[in-house]
Amino acid sequence: MPERLELTKNAQFYVPKNAVDDSILNEILGAASDNMEANSEYVINLFRSDRVVDEGDINYKCSIRVFPSTRPVYFIDEELEDRVFAFIILIEYQNYLAVFKKSCANISDVLKEHFTLIDSRDLSSTFNDDEVEFQKLALRNMTVSERAMRARSYEAADLKGLLSTHSAGRSIPYYLKFRQGAITKTISGTGRIVESSQRKTLDEIACWVKEQVDSIETPSDNNSFLESFAKKVELAEVLSMCEPSAILIESNPLYARIEKDRLPILYKASHGRNIKVSSRIVNSLFSALEQVYELDSGHNVVGREGCSKLRKNEKTLTLSSKILTKFRVTENGKDVTLQKFIVKNGFYSVTFSDPKFMYFMGSCFEDSSGISEISSILEILQPQNEIAAVTSEKGEFTNTSSEFDADSMFGVVEQLHAGDDYVFCDDFGIEWADHITLNKEDSSISFIHSKHGDISTSASNLHEVVGQGIKNLGYMYFNKEKMIERINGTFSNTYNNNRVQTNINRIRKGNPNDADAYLDGLLKDYKLHRKCILSCSFLSKSAVEAEFRKIQAGTPVRGHIVQLLWILSSFAHAVKDMNAIPIVYCNV
Repeated sequence: MPERLELTKNAQFYVPKNAVDDSILNEILGAASDNMEANSEYVINLFRSDRVVDEGDINYKCSIRVFPSTRPVYFIDEELEDRVFAFIILIEYQNYLAVFKKSCANISDVLKEHFTLIDSRDLSSTFNDDEVEFQKLALRNMTVSERAMRARSYEAADLKGLLSTHSAGRSIPYYLKFRQGAITKTISGTGRIVESSQRKTLDEIACWVKEQVDSIETPSDNNSFLESFAKKVELAEVLSMCEPSAILIESNPLYARIEKDRLPILYKASHGRNIKVSSRIVNSLFSALEQVYELDSGHNVVGREGCSKLRKNEKTLTLSSKILTKFRVTENGKDVTLQKFIVKNGFYSVTFSDPKFMYFMGSCFEDSSGISEISSILEILQPQNEIAAVTSEKGEFTNTSSEFDADSMFGVVEQLHAGDDYVFCDDFGIEWADHITLNKEDSSISFIHSKHGDISTSASNLHEVVGQGIKNLGYMYFNKEKMIERINGTFSNTYNNNRVQTNINRIRKGNPNDADAYLDGLLKDYKLHRKCILSCSFLSKSAVEAEFRKIQAGTPVRGHIVQLLWILSSFAHAVKDMNAIPIVYCNV
């Protein structure tokens, strides 16, 4: 009967915590077939069958269940069901368990109880960097800021030598695709390894399992490319030095998974019935999940102390939320709470009081670049004496206003850039920045984003302006035609603010008639460089430096200081990734 199977090379590998007996394997198989169609029979039902492959000199045990399963259809207002065939295959080879599965019920809890997953870091050590071509890499930045760049992905024929590793130390690889000779493999953050090939027989799959186990048992000592990235550390070690400070639900991958698998979201009403929630409720739910939540000393979520907290387990951190247990998702015909779905799939991240650590996808990681990066981050803060007198972002306006107030942030920016050849005010509408300046002598293009506020080390003021700066980085590489279009269009008007039409020209400096020839020369200049500048009256370099030096000295700081560090770091790296220069104008 097993000879009928044709399988892909797609599995997770585990090692047992203790001796494996029949009861444990039966428990896994039973959990997997929990969504089996009622009153149906197994297509294949095999338990710990001993098999031998002479060609591969391999002896292994195999357990298989193939069965029909049904799941509700939600695209039509009738009680219809999809009928699919699910399977779970467990291959025991030496001291390893390889798990192949599709459309079966959740088995993660029983696996975690009895086995340890061979994670992506261990799988990445099964090959020599010099023998592979890294074709795709997805990275999770070690930040939970709402406005910072959280994830990036890169793709090339071979990323070695192409991908800058200047920010790699604080980036966690969670998806890797590489070519090894004629073989293409992918490794995901969930410890899943997939190899492209034709479908194979059960014995051929077992031979493939042997190859992977042999590679795991003899790891390579040359992983210089991947070792540049954040390294995995034991959670217990981290918790002995610091405490969790903030938690973020990874709402984007959560939503993408729900959309991809068309999983309906239900709500458990007071009468005990599950009702399908409206799109308005779903939008409100994900809007709440997108926020970053700070944790107090008892690991309760600040503002929701009575219903949500982070639980510290022996080797994991898990989220506990009464609200999320009210929501359900239907997966493979079974309802699971949204809390359990999030925890099972690792759709949450946790930062710590020590900013060099982060918990992501069920593992803890350390920024391998270390706190030495703090000095380079502080260098991008450039105090400007004029900012001390700023009292507003844009000032007051009348119909006769022809200049921005001298004590406004906009006025100070124009004063600081009075020596540039062209200064444009691009505030409002589809803006690229608040101000854009061009300087041929300096061979530079500057995009400036301004925000005013009281001096504080709070990260909240920085969220918005960093988000604007990162969002508009792509516009910095405009061509001449695009800029001429804006000069003849938006910039040809006077400034309008809150329905007050002023006499402030949007072209603050420079002759628009000369712009064509000027841009032609500037954009061809081989010395041309770009600056992304944040002008922030609420930041004091001395105050920020005092807090960051505490981090370097190992002194505990409040959670918002850690967030401030990550936000500034994320801004710096995002700008550098675009081959631009990050600068922050601030108070002394």
